[in-house]
Amino acid sequence: MKKGVALLVGAMALAIAQPAAAQDPAPDFSALRSAMGEMFTAEPLTAEQQARVPQAEQVVAQLFPAGTYRKMMDQMMGPMMDGIMGSIQNVPLADLARLGGVDESALSAMGDARLGELSAILDPAYEERNRIMGQVSVDMVTRLMDRIEPGYRAGLARAFATRFTAAELGELHGFFGTPVGARYAGESMLIYADPQVMSAMNEMMPAMLDMMPAMIEEMQAKTAHLPPARTAAELGDSELTRLAELLGVPADDLKAQALNSSEEPANAAW
Repeated sequence: MKKGVALLVGAMALAIAQPAAAQDPAPDFSALRSAMGEMFTAEPLTAEQQARVPQAEQVVAQLFPAGTYRKMMDQMMGPMMDGIMGSIQNVPLADLARLGGVDESALSAMGDARLGELSAILDPAYEERNRIMGQVSVDMVTRLMDRIEPGYRAGLARAFATRFTAAELGELHGFFGTPVGARYAGESMLIYADPQVMSAMNEMMPAMLDMMPAMIEEMQAKTAHLPPARTAAELGDSELTRLAELLGVPADDLKAQALNSSEEPANAAW
């Protein structure tokens, strides 16, 4: 969960920063929102488990007191935003060809010149804009954490109620009431946002990128026996008619397009 939060924070910060930097409209996340909203499901609690929820809530209140997410964000967001904005500033100038309206080959010839140099000419307000975008990202994610924390705490309580007996919950509550138990409970979630832990996550992305070529090769090898996806031109008349119905377009238009189509298979990118 903690790694997921960190990755979510970074992704959201980039989602905010990129459209603003390019002066593009904000992307439409409605489809993703719908899919993400139904990603996880849980079985209803039994009557016995439901009866343990109040006891589990006492344990969760010790482990995850109100405001914990906000504290985690305070610890994570500053360094994370510095890293994100720093990486944006270090993008090679060739990647800014569209923004500068300059031929990419000319930009590539600049060698080691970086975004900081070009931005001073193209966008004197670049640093201030980045600072504002970073602050907006921090504020938004903090508000998000405040919004989802009650539901997360309730989910934790249900999870504790399903995984621990009443006697075990009682022992946990008692331990967390001791000085060392209280200190552990108060730090147990926050420690995952500690710089020592977060810095270890720096290894994640390089390791994942190292694995990508082998993963793609494995995908290709294990799907090699499957037939390629068909183009519209390869579909039968009844299939085109049904496809048109599903797409909500005139069947004649789709059939005419199929006759003149030179589409690539849908999985050609793999």
